[in-house]
Amino acid sequence: MSSELRKKWWTVPVGHLVWFFITLICFTLRKRVIVEDEEKPMGSFQCIIALWHNRVFVPCYVYRYVLKGKKVPMSMLTSASKDGAMLATVAGDYGMRAVRGSSRRRGVAGFLDMLRELKDGCSMCITPDGPKGPIYRCHPGVLKLASVSGLPIIPLCISYSSYWRIKKAWDGFVIPKPFSKVVVRIGKPLTVPSDLTAEQQTEYTQLLEQALAHGTPDFEPIPPPDKK
Repeated sequence: MSSELRKKWWTVPVGHLVWFFITLICFTLRKRVIVEDEEKPMGSFQCIIALWHNRVFVPCYVYRYVLKGKKVPMSMLTSASKDGAMLATVAGDYGMRAVRGSSRRRGVAGFLDMLRELKDGCSMCITPDGPKGPIYRCHPGVLKLASVSGLPIIPLCISYSSYWRIKKAWDGFVIPKPFSKVVVRIGKPLTVPSDLTAEQQTEYTQLLEQALAHGTPDFEPIPPPDKK
């Protein structure tokens, strides 16, 4: 295993516990899925799914248990850190694959691994503002992946009626409260040109950021860190 990939003995058992916790809460939620392009329901075709980092609590459960019909295999990008190893275990428990890498560690290797997953017939799920932000700002990796692969990006917007917020996390990570309502909005596909220029990258970054905010009220602003 590459020294860039971090893993501890506890990451796998803790990952199984996290999966159980997520599944238990998601089972109680009142779920509503809104599909903006009904001719192509998510899961029926290969694509790149993009959603904000602080909204990753329910998508695996929704993809695995809520969306109907035969689904394209899904792979997720997680960081190369110990937390990424734990999340890879969670993904595996939902029957999904995981690619470990980020712009901060294993960037090139992670990108090539994602291309291999796509060539193997999987869809790919990415948090374009992860793993460390800035919050609600897309890194260029997701656009480059869409440009090289020729696959569309599907923006995923998620809102909760009631939730807990981890304010110490850089993204104010959100956990829905049991029995609350969750709305998953599956946006229209965004196709990126194969010969993406620098000017187009700026344009499509703005389009994706707007799509990820569309139709979903944002959570309350994250207060700035205390100054010492």
